[in-house]
Amino acid sequence: MYQSPNKKIWTGRNDPFDGEDGHLWHHVVEVVDMEKNLVPAAHPNQVAILGFASDEGVKRNQGRPGAKDGPDVIRKAMCNLAVHFNNDELMIKDVGNVVTVKSKLEEAQKELSEKVTTLLGAGYFPILLGGGHEIAYGHYNGIYEFVKDKPKRNIGVINFDAHFDFRSYANGAHSGSPFRQIVDDCEERGEQIHYLPIGINQAANQRAQFKVMEIYNQTYIPLEEVRIDTIEEIKMRILGFAARMDYIYITLDLDVMSMGFSPGVSAPAAFGVFPYLVRGMIKTILGTGKVISFDVAEFNPTYDDGRTAKLAASFVYDVAMSRKKKEKS
Repeated sequence: MYQSPNKKIWTGRNDPFDGEDGHLWHHVVEVVDMEKNLVPAAHPNQVAILGFASDEGVKRNQGRPGAKDGPDVIRKAMCNLAVHFNNDELMIKDVGNVVTVKSKLEEAQKELSEKVTTLLGAGYFPILLGGGHEIAYGHYNGIYEFVKDKPKRNIGVINFDAHFDFRSYANGAHSGSPFRQIVDDCEERGEQIHYLPIGINQAANQRAQFKVMEIYNQTYIPLEEVRIDTIEEIKMRILGFAARMDYIYITLDLDVMSMGFSPGVSAPAAFGVFPYLVRGMIKTILGTGKVISFDVAEFNPTYDDGRTAKLAASFVYDVAMSRKKKEKS
């Protein structure tokens, strides 16, 4: 079900004596009902924020419920982010949420897919806020529908995650199955999937998951390899992957970072990648100019003290700012 954006969320600090130079995101984010007032983007530097209010996939995957409330809490954490752009350089629009109603996850994923395709077709850069990682299946399908008839349509999926999310979905889709669903869809169409998970935690994935990845001939970068002394090498591997792609979809599962930094998630981790290393890798990917869309997943405000919401908002800030119009040299 589509839920129009809530203008009342966008409130925060005011510094009237500083004029526009004192503006924060809550001053400039425009709320737009996608089903009534969405117009084509006036320039390519327009970001659309779309929430996926769902934890049905998490519950099906035996995780901690609560992620359905994530999108609006992340929005609140974004309200006091500083504005360092003018309207002709970057515009940010909140276009509301897609909500899973009465356990009808598959219907919600289909609607999410349609909304993503609409945003891309209208010239926006989508930033999606989860919600469980079941967001990825609908998100990817929306991108695929947008690019499928283009001459170049290789989509690379880069997933920052402690988990493969490559489980069986024989009893229905869930938060642990999106990338296996995507791979199966690609194989059915006779297409190759390009999937790179980064930060995989051995302790959080059963042997069955490693075996399935091997059967599907998928590679990954384990948590142990993502360190300060190896990060430049990891970035080169990521760039090698990106070089073969026409488009890149980045999905950030907040449980890739340890619970010390990211406690408010569906499946917290004792060990994880340091946030500034994740930030550096994401900035490297953004620098390729191939990123078509981004989402942040598995934020669960029920278990958060504000840290995880602020972390999620900071990643959204970086991605949005990457769309800012560059000054001509």
